[in-house]
Amino acid sequence: MGNTAEKLKPLLLPAVVAVLWLISGWAFEALLTAGNGRIPIYLASLVSPDTMPVRIKSLLDGSGLVLVAGLTALAVAAFTLVLLPDSRKTGTRGALFLANWMSVTLAAVAGSAVLAVASVLAQWPLGRAQWIFDLLGPSLLTGAYWGVAWGWVPSLVATFLSAPASDGAGSHLPEKRHAARVPEEPAPTARVRQRGWALGAFALFSAAVMVALPLTARDPSQPAPEPVATPTPEPTVYGAAPVGAALSEPDPLWCTGEEVESSIGGWDAATGHRAAQITVRNTGTRSCTVQGYPDLDFESSDGWVMGITAVHGGSHMTEDPPVQPVTLAPGEAATASIGWRGTAGAGMVRVGTLLVAPYSGTQRQELEADIDLAEPGYLTVTAWTPAG
Repeated sequence: MGNTAEKLKPLLLPAVVAVLWLISGWAFEALLTAGNGRIPIYLASLVSPDTMPVRIKSLLDGSGLVLVAGLTALAVAAFTLVLLPDSRKTGTRGALFLANWMSVTLAAVAGSAVLAVASVLAQWPLGRAQWIFDLLGPSLLTGAYWGVAWGWVPSLVATFLSAPASDGAGSHLPEKRHAARVPEEPAPTARVRQRGWALGAFALFSAAVMVALPLTARDPSQPAPEPVATPTPEPTVYGAAPVGAALSEPDPLWCTGEEVESSIGGWDAATGHRAAQITVRNTGTRSCTVQGYPDLDFESSDGWVMGITAVHGGSHMTEDPPVQPVTLAPGEAATASIGWRGTAGAGMVRVGTLLVAPYSGTQRQELEADIDLAEPGYLTVTAWTPAG
């Protein structure tokens, strides 16, 4: 049982390399899918290199892609076994780790080269000779980067499961003179035979990739399958709140937003200044009171709430009267004036809807109003006064 484990130990590193090679390509796709287009391709490939480049994936259907990806992973694993250093001749664990890491990196480059050559064969004849370099270059760079970015993981595992000659600083010292000389193994040794089998496996898997990719590639004369159209969801529009935050406990005598009808008119302008008049009319069946200042909010013509502040007081074209209660019998009205300086030029987002309530904390009513104010901005509003 122990001998079997020792014989299988060299296969651990190639096996882990093959698995990580496939995981890296899958993780690249998962990052792009999870990011929903918000993660740039270069950032996803920096974290998880794309071991099956887009140009190759575009040639294959689902089953062909699985076959070619698996054969490429086996080719990388086989070449890792070819380059796997002899742990008895590498000295310290640090040296063994670096040797394993270099083996994995070179194997990744070799596997990428096989994949790139297979993609060239699948698209042969090419329209231009320089396209060969367009196909080879990115794949080789991806393989090299994968070996550097991910190759240290299986190398570290394999290093700690191996038994190097020594971890001490004196591993380079000669043996004692009286030590018995170990007879050398006859050549070819078991290690040479192992490398021969691994090299043969690499050649076999490489040939399989070069045959499988052209055979499973789509016929370029046939039209590509139509992509399934996914409807773009309507964007969520965040408008102003239908009821403003209550500043105090409402008095039962106050007019609620449901008891009045709001309107806007009396537009005026001079030297960049603007003014308009807001009116609320009692449409209820009882007398009620408006007091203080209107509650205002603002939306753009697209329905988005805007950062406009209503400041209590008068302006260049309006005058703020004393604050006093205004009692409205059914059918009577009260007014308040707004004033501002035009800041929204052509093409700028401006106020398209004015929301009005008799006071903050009751239902607002939406009034269509083209006000040339851009955010952030402000306008002034006067206190309620009897209409007329």
